[in-house]
Amino acid sequence: MTGMGEDGANGLGLMKAAGAMTIAQGEQSCVVFGMPKAAIERGHAMRVVDLAAMANTLQAQCSSARNSSSEKGMGAGQG
Repeated sequence: MTGMGEDGANGLGLMKAAGAMTIAQGEQSCVVFGMPKAAIERGHAMRVVDLAAMANTLQAQCSSARNSSSEKGMGAGQG
């Protein structure tokens, strides 16, 4: 999200490398675009969204992951 420096961008890169879905705040809604810009330029952000859409984006991703996990858990004799 909005901020300066590279620590957040570096952290987002580590999260992505570990398999996390990563989101950066879009420039239009940032007070300071330094950190999100660094994350985007380095390819660490899988999605770029405005702050107003951040909660809905996270909620949709969590719902999708939950549904995917439920489907994977449905083995023989389950369901």
